Amino acid sequence: MGEWRLRRSLPRLARQAGLGEVHRVHHERRSVPVLLIAKLGLDWAMVLCLVKALSELDMDPGARPIAVLLWLAVSWGALAYWLLVRDGRRWFAVCDGGLLAGTAGTGTIAIAWDAVQGLTSAHGPGIRHGSLRLSWLDGGKQRYVTFRIMTDRDALAEAVEDKHPVPVPPHRRILAGPGIVAVASVVAWALTLSPLADIVMASRPYYLRDLASLCAQATADSGAAYPESAAYSPSAPHPAVLFAEEHDLDPVVTSTGTGSGTPDPDDVQLVACSRLERRTYDTTCAFSHGLSVSYYRARYRVEVYEARTGRRVTGRTLDADNHLFCGGIRELDGKGGGHEEEVSVPSREDYQLILDEVSVGAGE
Repeated sequence: MGEWRLRRSLPRLARQAGLGEVHRVHHERRSVPVLLIAKLGLDWAMVLCLVKALSELDMDPGARPIAVLLWLAVSWGALAYWLLVRDGRRWFAVCDGGLLAGTAGTGTIAIAWDAVQGLTSAHGPGIRHGSLRLSWLDGGKQRYVTFRIMTDRDALAEAVEDKHPVPVPPHRRILAGPGIVAVASVVAWALTLSPLADIVMASRPYYLRDLASLCAQATADSGAAYPESAAYSPSAPHPAVLFAEEHDLDPVVTSTGTGSGTPDPDDVQLVACSRLERRTYDTTCAFSHGLSVSYYRARYRVEVYEARTGRRVTGRTLDADNHLFCGGIRELDGKGGGHEEEVSVPSREDYQLILDEVSVGAGE
């Protein structure tokens, strides 16, 4: 039965079996501290997976805290349910007069100390190395149970061999409270002060594409910023990344300000955002099947923001006025013709030239 229900029912079961007071309960699973440490490791890995998944799905970084809190609430709730409520595996309760033993879905077995024959190493097909076998007499018939992983297994073995309860060491009782506080402190640190917390709360970018949220501030007044990003220093270089609305959230070009390499997200000081400012009609081309396409030359505005504060630093204009010819073959999106519009866009080389200027501080 579950831990909570088991603890409540054990005193009554021990009295009914004539075994006296219950002193200690051992479960066929690893100790709670080991489970908690493993759970913290799983949480760390899972949070990083959530961050990556949300980024790949082009979700706003503001969705991370909600997703992480949902994961923590569900996973820790499930762990608490498993430990306190859910039916467990085999358990032994050490009493004054013997042992109470039980497993999930079965009744409770009372084993008086004078019926216990001993505890030996178990061997045989299907038995894992390191298993122990507890033997006792029940109405003149020998019975046994085999187990391997038990909480405080050495204390259980000592109790069986000496045929009396082994109390919980005083230091275990003293350290129980601080141990819980320590685990809670680690959880609190991981959620509030660790580098992981900065990533979850979008205080610093984990991927370069996270910085695209700053490009929404000019049109949506979102006030986006990454307070834990690299400070914008007065002197160059200024590692930078550029996003363009025609490329969605993927970085178009980057610059370290040193002429080579790609900056790490933590090192980026400036974020450049390109948007269509105006377009000018160029020409209309007629294709087969009644399809026509109007082409436009365009001017783009590139605004540059400080990643740490979201403050505008500088801006540039960029004309994408390359002439668009009527040659080539157009694929139809439907069964018939129609009219389409196409606007010229800057090349990656054009964007790279602007970002290289920004990263070395030219024109600031």
